[in-house]
Amino acid sequence: MKPKPIIRVLANGCFDLLHVAHIRHLEEARAMGDELVVALTIDECVGKPGRPVIPQQERMEMLWALRCVTAVAFCRDSLEALELWHPAIFCKGADYLDKGLLPAELDYCRAHGIEIRHTKPNPQTTSGIIERVRCASY
Repeated sequence: MKPKPIIRVLANGCFDLLHVAHIRHLEEARAMGDELVVALTIDECVGKPGRPVIPQQERMEMLWALRCVTAVAFCRDSLEALELWHPAIFCKGADYLDKGLLPAELDYCRAHGIEIRHTKPNPQTTSGIIERVRCASY
């Protein structure tokens, strides 16, 4: 009898200022499969002004500390992570239901039979937290 194949889930992002929405997203992603790989966007590829607040090595340490995370790897973007890890499931946050995936991500997933799933919506965002801190400090 063949062993059951391992279902690898891939989540990616900056995960700057780790907060409850990140935790919920990662725990939900992990529940979709047998292992969760988090592709952590490297500092120079984070596309938001003034970000990341926390350097990539420290963001990696925070992610490794989570029980739901099986592996963490630095990446330039999600396409690089998809090619490296070959997941069965590519898990994005609910905000990507509206934004959609990048065409290259979508093409890669379709070509390689990678299922795209989304976690439940969560209103907490790192940008929102940063804005609240800025407003509170004036």
